[in-house]
This record gives sequence, structure tokens and C-alpha cells, in this order.
Amino acid sequence: MSVPFGTRNLFIRCSDDKQFRGILRLLQELKRSPGSHALEWMGAATDLSRRRVLRRVLISGHGSPNQAGFELDSAQALWPEDLRLPEQSSLYLMGCYQGRQRLGWAMGTGVDTKRVRGCTGETESALSTCLFLHLIEDGVESIDRWFPVWIRCNDAARPFFPLIRQVYTRTGADPIAALAELKAAGNLDSLFREFQEFLAVITRRPAYLTDLI
Repeated sequence: MSVPFGTRNLFIRCSDDKQFRGILRLLQELKRSPGSHALEWMGAATDLSRRRVLRRVLISGHGSPNQAGFELDSAQALWPEDLRLPEQSSLYLMGCYQGRQRLGWAMGTGVDTKRVRGCTGETESALSTCLFLHLIEDGVESIDRWFPVWIRCNDAARPFFPLIRQVYTRTGADPIAALAELKAAGNLDSLFREFQEFLAVITRRPAYLTDLI
């Protein structure tokens, strides 16, 4: 895995499933930000522990429910010990259940446990796409503002994931139509109120959330 020297923000993609198509497009934009780089994980262990300027590393993909790692049923599995990082880096785990495995990630990568962040339960790729959209709008440094919101929004929306996915499919994978139907139903009123600012990016940039099934 080749990471240019001077990289401060590293984005690692572990899946090219259709549901992550919007994220792939956004990563192509984010890697053009100063000091940023994005790549696809190909399964080769990498030691970046001496890259002292590397401040933020975000990993996206399918997380394992019981172990620290991404895509663990594939040849390109990413285990924590495959990715050595500077202790002072911040590690953002954008995948299901990886917030449960913070200690495993800290031990494997060498990152301070307090700097490992993730969601303890199932996550929704549409909400992950929203997070990347905010990074496009507000800059990569805004991740410290938006990542905790992403975690809380997933936690609050999780009981409604089946309904949200059902409506999205029924509306032909149209995010604006799905959003309108979900708002009209009234089931998610409290969610839309609490996370209004986070979710508003859907209506500003719907093309990134279209046809993700």
C-alpha cells in the first residue's frame, strides 16, 4: 500500500459494494484535499508508524460483529495488526460494530485507545455517505465534529433501519422520495428533529445517495 509522504489524512476503503458507490465518488474528491490521500485496501500489511504527520485515518467497509477488522471473510481482510500507525494518530472506524473493538484496534495499530472511535452497533451506509458529504462541505478537519454525530445518528436510527431500507427500495432508490415518505409517515419525527443539520445534506447533494441498492 503506497501512501505519499506528507499525508495528514488517510482514507482506506475496504469494500466496493454498490451500497458504497457514493462513498467511492466522495473519496475521489476528498483525496484532492491538501494533505489527504484515499486508497483501496488490497490486503498487504503496511507500517506507517513513523509517519509523524499522519493525523487522521478513516477506514470504511463491512465491520465484523465479533472481531476487530473489516471484510474478514475476504482475501483483502484488514486486521488491526496489518496497519501500524503513529500513536498520536486518530483512527475512525466507519463500519458496523467496530466501536466494540477499540482496544483490539489500539493494540493492533499502536494508536492510543482514546483516539480510536467507532460505532458499537450496526451502521447504515447512507448515513456514512452523509458524513463524507459534510467533510466535502466543511473540510476534512471537521471530522471531529461530525463523526460523533454519525455515531449518535446510527444509534438513534438503528431500530428503523428495516423501515428506512424498505422505503428506499420502494421509491426506486431515490433518496429525496424516500425522505419525503419517511417524513410523512411520522415514525421518525424525533430523529429528523435531533439530526436535522446532519441529514439536511441529503437534500443538498442527493446524487450521491441515489441507486445504492
